[in-house]
Amino acid sequence: MGAVIRIVFLLSCLTLSFTWTRAAPAAETTYKWSDIDCRQSRIASWPGLRCKTTNVVTTEGNVGAYRKWSSYGTTSEGYFHLFLWEAQNSFSYINVDQTTAEFLAWMYEKSVGQFSPVARYHEADYSTFQDGKHTCVGFRKTGNPRRGGYEKIIGGIFCAPAGRNLTSDQMVQFIDRVRVQ
Repeated sequence: MGAVIRIVFLLSCLTLSFTWTRAAPAAETTYKWSDIDCRQSRIASWPGLRCKTTNVVTTEGNVGAYRKWSSYGTTSEGYFHLFLWEAQNSFSYINVDQTTAEFLAWMYEKSVGQFSPVARYHEADYSTFQDGKHTCVGFRKTGNPRRGGYEKIIGGIFCAPAGRNLTSDQMVQFIDRVRVQ
């Protein structure tokens, strides 16, 4: 009699676990960008820029959770693209496995020429480059260290209007201006 009860209990537990597994939401594994009001962005944007964010993307098992934010556009000062990629929980971390130049080339999405050697300003690595028409500066800085990676990566690109160069003061003022809210 005890063996029958144990078998029934085991089968009940298995059935229940399969039911919970099927009821669990599927992990979102692809980033999908959506336009948002810049006041809703985690990036402290400024007038003239547009903002986007992604859904929260999770790794298998829903342990790692990540979200991306972007603010971009052209103002009288030039072209700006600001980027934030952040972990959404304390188990998640972001690896920095690209060089600064590779990260900036990925972020800019246009053909770029030679990058200057990487320089450091406060916690940011930055480099200058040209795209054929514009002189640009781009930077990357990381958030707090976490589990072999970082809690976030912040990046930015600022390109002067065609025919103009950027001064050192403009470059560091741009890096200082980019903030997370």
